[in-house]
Amino acid sequence: MYGQLDVEALEKQFNAAMEEADTGSALDAVRRIYDEFERQGEALAALLHPAFEARMETSFLDGKTYKGLRGFKKWRSDMEELFEEERFQPEGIRFAAGDRWVVLGRLQIRTKDDGDELDLPLAHVFEQRDRKLARFTAYSDISAALDSVGLR
Repeated sequence: MYGQLDVEALEKQFNAAMEEADTGSALDAVRRIYDEFERQGEALAALLHPAFEARMETSFLDGKTYKGLRGFKKWRSDMEELFEEERFQPEGIRFAAGDRWVVLGRLQIRTKDDGDELDLPLAHVFEQRDRKLARFTAYSDISAALDSVGLR
């Protein structure tokens, strides 16, 4: 699953993207969103648009799509099945035209099969509609995430 990744190339993409990233108050607001993701409490339903969709363009769960609040919870369950531990740490945010933004961060995981600990660069693209999160796409390839919103 991870042996095929060119982690060095992904690190270069991540570092280049971070050069133009906001690491201030906008990032603090985004971190609060991730806190709600972790809690999966009642506030989560208020954050997500009724037509919410999460897509995985990653080295794990690649090509999977999850819809609605139920889909969000299924995505989190799938991640728990894959990893002993996993946590995404947002480190920067880039804003695109419209209501879209890219969150650059680190996915820290411990695999279930052999207990390996990995720290991988990852990008999440968010799209907002009606002041709620309508679409979330996770990318292993930082450049692809930036390209998807015209930020290359």
